[in-house]
Amino acid sequence: MKRERDHFAVARTALAGYAAAGRFGWGHPLVATSLANELGLSPTPVREALAHLAGEGIVEHRPGRGYFAPSPTASDIVGLYELHHQFLRWCSADGLPPEASSTDPPVDPDLRVEAIFDQLAQRGENSAVFEAYRRVSAQLRPIRRIEALLGDMGLEIALEIERLSSRGPVGELARALDQYHGERIALAPSLEKVMRQSA
Repeated sequence: MKRERDHFAVARTALAGYAAAGRFGWGHPLVATSLANELGLSPTPVREALAHLAGEGIVEHRPGRGYFAPSPTASDIVGLYELHHQFLRWCSADGLPPEASSTDPPVDPDLRVEAIFDQLAQRGENSAVFEAYRRVSAQLRPIRRIEALLGDMGLEIALEIERLSSRGPVGELARALDQYHGERIALAPSLEKVMRQSA
């Protein structure tokens, strides 16, 4: 039984990584047998991993049709960023400084932005809010890759948020979060267009 669970973990990790990297085109069908062959696994753990990822909103499940890469519209992207914004506002409202990270910050700008927000989100004391934040953040990963293609990562304002979260006034932190998310929301139509073209 443990061996089968390991296959599930391998499939889940690989498929989540593919989705995060934006490897699957917008709305692209995800065929379990093809993915299983690519991963050197049987289709069963791949189907289980796809079901798990669909439950997290990382891939889409269309009953009777199978699994697909996400196909977010501009309004979906706006909704994800509005949730992301709200979760971070809730987590930062306590005014507690984040715990210092014991690891070096990621070099990849996409991962650096995500790490900054993850550290801020971990300040909150509500585990349900953090879990919801984590799911929204996972859904935003491929969208952030498209932002990088457009040359607008928001890294500069994210670094300012990191600075303010450790020693800045809460009001300034809130304004910086508003600015970051406002800029992301303004990009939503362009992001949808690029993601549709990737299909």
